[in-house]
Amino acid sequence: MPRYGDMTELMLSLPGWLSMLIMVLAVTWTVCMLGIALGKTGRNPLWALVIFVFPPLLAAGLWFVAVSRWPRPEKDPQAK
Repeated sequence: MPRYGDMTELMLSLPGWLSMLIMVLAVTWTVCMLGIALGKTGRNPLWALVIFVFPPLLAAGLWFVAVSRWPRPEKDPQAK
């Protein structure tokens, strides 16, 4: 596994547009995965955008999702 300094040197050795593209793709991937996770728990996936406004809120939001009651699928009373 490469050291952190090696990764920093790699990003600095790349052209500016390529390092920016890598960073944008990493952030987009993170927000999309967070939105999918929130959607599966029954919450609004747009809450994933809050990390852009206030990143420390991410830790509090993860804690809230972890300890809150998750929606359960409704069971059809007619089905056996």
